[in-house]
Amino acid sequence: MKKKWLVLLMSLSLFLASISIAGAEGPQAGGNTLILYTGKANISYNGVTYTAAQPTVIKAGVTYAAFSALAARYGYKVSYDAAAKESVAKLGNTEIRFKAGSTVYKMNGESKSAAGKPYVSNGSTMIPVRAWANATGSTLTAAKGQITLSWSTAPTANFRVTPDVIYANQTTVTYISESANPQNIVEEYWEGNQTIFTEPGVYTITRSVRDAEGNWSAPYSVTITVRPENQPPIASFQTDKQVYKIGEPIKYIDLSSDDENAITETVWDNNKPAFFTPGEKTISLWVTDQHGLTSQDVKTITVTDEVMYTEEQFNQRFTPLGDKYSIDGSSVLKMATVPYTFTVSDRSLIASNSPEELTREGILYRDEMNGDFRLFLYHMNKSPDRLSIYLAATNENDYPVTVNTGAFGKAGPDVYGSWTGKQAAIRYLDSAKLGESSSLTLAPGETKLVLAELGSMPLKPGQTYSAYADLSASSTVKFTLFAVKQDRNPLEALPTLGIITRDAKHIRGTFQGADRDFQISTVLGTEPQRILFGDNNHDPSLDGRDMLNGVYENNWGNYGVVYHTVVKVKANTLILANGRGGEYSGAFQINGTDVIVANNSMLKNPNEVAVLYRTGPYDEIVEISFITALGSYLPMNLLFIPME
Repeated sequence: MKKKWLVLLMSLSLFLASISIAGAEGPQAGGNTLILYTGKANISYNGVTYTAAQPTVIKAGVTYAAFSALAARYGYKVSYDAAAKESVAKLGNTEIRFKAGSTVYKMNGESKSAAGKPYVSNGSTMIPVRAWANATGSTLTAAKGQITLSWSTAPTANFRVTPDVIYANQTTVTYISESANPQNIVEEYWEGNQTIFTEPGVYTITRSVRDAEGNWSAPYSVTITVRPENQPPIASFQTDKQVYKIGEPIKYIDLSSDDENAITETVWDNNKPAFFTPGEKTISLWVTDQHGLTSQDVKTITVTDEVMYTEEQFNQRFTPLGDKYSIDGSSVLKMATVPYTFTVSDRSLIASNSPEELTREGILYRDEMNGDFRLFLYHMNKSPDRLSIYLAATNENDYPVTVNTGAFGKAGPDVYGSWTGKQAAIRYLDSAKLGESSSLTLAPGETKLVLAELGSMPLKPGQTYSAYADLSASSTVKFTLFAVKQDRNPLEALPTLGIITRDAKHIRGTFQGADRDFQISTVLGTEPQRILFGDNNHDPSLDGRDMLNGVYENNWGNYGVVYHTVVKVKANTLILANGRGGEYSGAFQINGTDVIVANNSMLKNPNEVAVLYRTGPYDEIVEISFITALGSYLPMNLLFIPME
């Protein structure tokens, strides 16, 4: 009974408060008045006179008053942000910033326009009075010789509800106050604000607040929809059969569902594409929805002792392109080695990988180039700053020069270096296939940035970046590859940069012969065969020179070199990549189809192969292009295996 009377009294109080507010002709409860006198430092706040740091003045039709005096009467704390050169007023969650000389002020980080520009007078920041009125929601009235600001400090009952989606019996609901003048709230009254709603439906939550003077705000209401309890997902799958032979491909059909169609994770166990031992095989599937609820389905299939494919035969036929599988690495050395000849292009190669880890800004590489060349770069930011990499071209001739850009591929910034290397290479090959190109003209003595994409995304500390690009110059041009801090103008910074010292592990320099075309006369796939690359004997590495310090260099991995060949291959032949020196990865294009070695991984040792291509029922002409990714160890074999 006591609680019921309390509710009735509260409702009556709110009703009377609303009548009082609606019918008032003077200032509302909590109202304040500040009078500024033009040409005087005196101000009047709610009938009390104060002295401002500077007189109120009118300049070019705009009234200015001391920032500190205005903020103090409104209860704001004043500070100065030296870095941003802004005067700051803060009250609760509200922050207002003014900057001398700017017609823009900031309200909680959002830029607003002002009619005048703040300025400094005798150490005081003077701000446009109307801008302050707009920022604080004050009413401004003007009379001869004075400006009056009126505002209320009465709180409001505004609030919001989180989360946006609410489920009965499952969601914990939070109510977040968005009241104006929250510092003046001494009491609040809620209706319908449950923490957990037990039944679905539409609910209205209402809040009222009281200030220290006993005045209740107008009620504020929010309507929410509570959904029925979220149901867990249903894990379900089928196989195309119940009984399989050894090595017989298995098809798994995922039939899982969710009441919101929001399955966020699917995890299989033992869903092998085929089994190579007989017996009962148990397969499991777990699914998880967006709320963390899970479900499991388990099925058992039978594998007989009849053989459809051995494990080797199955891997040869069904391993997806780019995926890898295990072999006996010693068997590769018993395969027939295919002889070949090769030609080398006139295109030069610039490699920038030393130092691989950048600890500061500076010049990465520089050389004067004339004609065709390929740029290859791979760097990791190990400095505490964000770094951007740029390529500048300088024409030191007394006549115009044209710089052309052709195929281009980049990857990163990213923390996974091996990924950036492979992705940049495959994107370069795709660009070359499309024949992409552009050009720019350099006037005598002019310097311009080439390949603006290089510097479009700065490297955060710990990130890696890789790129391949074909370029050409109609006459001698000085090309400079450099790294600068993100906030610097690259061309303005370039003359101030020093040369970054190379490390003792990676390559940097200019080399001759960026393309290597192999000629093979024999038909491949008549027996297990291999083509050996990168052994520095049959396929020698490039010699060059670091033009920044004159050191002679050897590109022992032929990084940045594009290998190409066209061969005739027997029907039903499997083409594989097999690294022999250790870890190997690269980007391949087989008859125009991209293949990355290996998908989501790399070849770890000579006992692994990656699938590149399978010929069909007839002999085929196969075109192969590839780039060895940085970090690989050579030599590498291309294998041609007849499939039974």
